[in-house]
Amino acid sequence: MYGHVKEVPSELKVVLDQQTLIKSASYQLDKSTFSLLHELFGQIVLTGVLFLNALPFAWNLSGSVIGYFGLGTEYEIIQSLAFMILLTLFSKVVDLPWSVYSTFYLEQKHGFNKQTPAFFIKDQIKMLILNTTLTCVILPGLLYLCHWGGTYFYIYAWLFTLAFSLVLMFIYPDFIAPLFDKYTPIPEGKLKCAIEALAASLNYPLKKVLIVEGSKRSAHSNAYLYGFWKNKRIVLFDTLIQDGLIEKGIAQCSPNEEDVQVVASEENKVEQKPEQKLGIRSILLRGEEFGNTSRGSHNDMNETKFKA
Repeated sequence: MYGHVKEVPSELKVVLDQQTLIKSASYQLDKSTFSLLHELFGQIVLTGVLFLNALPFAWNLSGSVIGYFGLGTEYEIIQSLAFMILLTLFSKVVDLPWSVYSTFYLEQKHGFNKQTPAFFIKDQIKMLILNTTLTCVILPGLLYLCHWGGTYFYIYAWLFTLAFSLVLMFIYPDFIAPLFDKYTPIPEGKLKCAIEALAASLNYPLKKVLIVEGSKRSAHSNAYLYGFWKNKRIVLFDTLIQDGLIEKGIAQCSPNEEDVQVVASEENKVEQKPEQKLGIRSILLRGEEFGNTSRGSHNDMNETKFKA
């Protein structure tokens, strides 16, 4: 579609010029091509992992790793943690060239990348540490429930992952997100008042309006909404704010109409509540996956008994 649209539709000429259309189409075409090749590569790697029996190899390797520290196969949880860490490292190494290409070529080509190599490397290390930490927290609990839960272990495992996901969603904005970006409250002024008035008109329970320092990553402008029930927040990228407004004091300036329109678009999505529906569907699908796993393991046990 991006390659076929050559001229700005008459309905959009008021807000979109020809040059912006051409740049946007070129960027979207490059992103689509990159995404297609990335997904194809991922499928090839997955197929290779399955056909080459890489998972059993990684499991045996994890056993050798813990064996080096004097631990045997009876330490199943520790070996499982070593196994997952090995898989995480493998995934990170395999995907790293694609991340580098996306950041320092594709985004750079279109003038969006603002990351330095040092910032990128620091980001990757933080994500690796975070993923490893979360794995070390959730995996032992899941394995314990699989042993303790008996026939209905999948129900306990489902409830455990659901509870863990909810905890993560609560702590993410205050403890996890600030590890990667700087968040500051929006200064008092007309822009904040306009956003709060818009939220009130939609009965959106807004508690905080924050600005994230996204300009160290990208020149993209955006905004997002996050939170639960009566405790929700709006986050604006600093690239969305007009240059100089923060330093001069937003209270002295008129609100940027484009900023308010972006927030209005996001709040309209919330008003339609698609994420609640997707969230409920995801929870149900996760429960079904655990149930299928239980049935599969039960069938394998019956088949083994039958052969015996």
